[in-house]
Amino acid sequence: MSSPSDIKLTADEEVTLRRVAFGQSEVRAMRRDDLARLRKLRLIEDAKDGPRLTVHGKLHFETIGRPSMMATNGQHEAMMAEFARRTPKRSG
Repeated sequence: MSSPSDIKLTADEEVTLRRVAFGQSEVRAMRRDDLARLRKLRLIEDAKDGPRLTVHGKLHFETIGRPSMMATNGQHEAMMAEFARRTPKRSG
């Protein structure tokens, strides 16, 4: 089996892998083709409560960047500043 860093996923497949890792989405809300490829690569497996990462999938998940980490040139800081600006202040 190839190492986690040898596996190349599309951006959509990475999103699906993250959703499985975080348990954020129901299966019906995830891309069927992505799930099939992740199964074929043995990054995910079916479980009672839906797909879950395999040991290999967990290793690969650790190698892919997180969306906020992918931002460069202060993009993340600018995004967080804008979020803070738009978030109503609570009093009390």
